[in-house]
This record gives sequence, C-alpha cells and structure tokens, in this order.
Amino acid sequence: MRIVPMFSIAAALAMTLGLASSADAQTRTWRIRNDGGSRIQFISDAPLETITGVSTHVTGEITVDPNNVAASRGTVRVQVASIRTGIDLRDEHLRSANWLDAASQPNATFEITSVEGGSRLQPNQVTNVRIHGRFSIHGVTHDIVANARVRLIPVTDELRANHVDSDVIRAQASFRIRLTDYNVSVPLPVRLKVANEIRVNVTIRAQAE
Repeated sequence: MRIVPMFSIAAALAMTLGLASSADAQTRTWRIRNDGGSRIQFISDAPLETITGVSTHVTGEITVDPNNVAASRGTVRVQVASIRTGIDLRDEHLRSANWLDAASQPNATFEITSVEGGSRLQPNQVTNVRIHGRFSIHGVTHDIVANARVRLIPVTDELRANHVDSDVIRAQASFRIRLTDYNVSVPLPVRLKVANEIRVNVTIRAQAE
C-alpha cells in the first residue's frame, strides 16, 4: 500500500481551500457613483414632437461575479427631479403631482433580478445579455426585460491617472415602458406631443469596491 506523506495531504488541502477562496472572491460589489459617469435617457417619440429627458444623477450597487454573470443582482436609481428635457417649464410639469410626482416619489429604480445570455465577462470584451428586473416609477412597479451590452475593464495606470482606482463594469441597456402602466395619464391637449410608450436607455459605470 502506497503511503502518502502528510505534508502532501496538507499541501493539497491548502491548495483546495485556496482555490475555493479565490472563487468566492470573484463575487464583488460594484458601486455606481453620482459622478457623471452614468446616465439615464427617456425618449418620447410622439407624432408632433420628440422629447428626450436625461439625468446623470444615477446611483446604485450591483453584485457581479465575472465568471458567473447569471448570478448578478443589484439596483440602479435615478432622481426624478434631476431629469432635464431642455425646457424648464416642461421639466416643472414633469416633476409635478399630475405627472411623475417627484416630491412623493423621488426616485425611479431598476432592480436586477436575473441575467441571461452570457456566462462570463472577459476583460475588455463586450458581452451581450438580457437583464430581467423590476422597474419602478411614480410608485408603481412592473417587470421588464432589457437588452444590454456589458464590458469589464480592469484597472490600469491610465485609469488611475483619471481618478479611477479599481476595476470598472460599463453597461448599456435599453427597454420600453408605457406611461399608463405606471398610472401616468397624458392629458388630451398634449397627446400628440407626448407618447405613451417611452424608450429608456441606461448607461452605467460601476467601480469595484
């Protein structure tokens, strides 16, 4: 019978535990900072007018394992009062109680519940995925599915010179909502200028903690 030296067993056990710890360490929290690096765009394309509302006041956090993208979870938030359409009076109407009611419902949120279509994030390569989640605005929540392009960017000296001190995930996603689904009723006089269906484009830059 072959006798395995105890130091070999110990070494194998240490290696196994080390690999397990390394695998666990792949799951990280990535923070979306309110620093202008992320933005959300709302596009209304009505018969008489196209209106684009934009905000860069985006925050949130996501948990991502680059080796297991399907397990990603997180929440993205935007301040409703920060949305700008290019006309101040229109922005005031948008924030009012008759529209998005920013005073009582200050944030629009997108909660990521699952991801499909990609298994791993390769450094500096784009991965196409479908993000399932819950979108909330005006106090109403509905399930949505967004098509997204995701890229993992390892930190470099060049990034550090631009005040980015950790790995970065950049994602671009798009989905559509109907205002009536969120209890937002477009008054008859402006229905030719404000569409019921809104396209939402989201670009996030999240840094690893």
